Amino acid sequence: MDQPRTPRAPARPAVRVLAEAEAAQGWSYEVVVHWPDGVESSHSVSLGWRDHDYGSGGASAPSRVIQCVIEYVLLHWEGGLPVRFDAARARRWLPRIDEELRETL
Repeated sequence: MDQPRTPRAPARPAVRVLAEAEAAQGWSYEVVVHWPDGVESSHSVSLGWRDHDYGSGGASAPSRVIQCVIEYVLLHWEGGLPVRFDAARARRWLPRIDEELRETL
């Protein structure tokens, strides 16, 4: 007898932080997004010290903050992820991001 199947949640993109470097006012990251259809996209993302402290209260590693920001943007914003951007732009795209990420981080 066949077992009933549990519906699967829609596949989400996977975010992987490849490299971190210190920058003049924070950090820069090389990130790869693995899309459910098998395509990969590369992105350069910067995170300022102020945005790191504002978003996580300094309690989470900067690389974790950047990963959460990108995952949140991919889940909630339909504008597409630019090849190069500063994490602070996500606040303009999605005004609730800081509040909601503080709960995650």
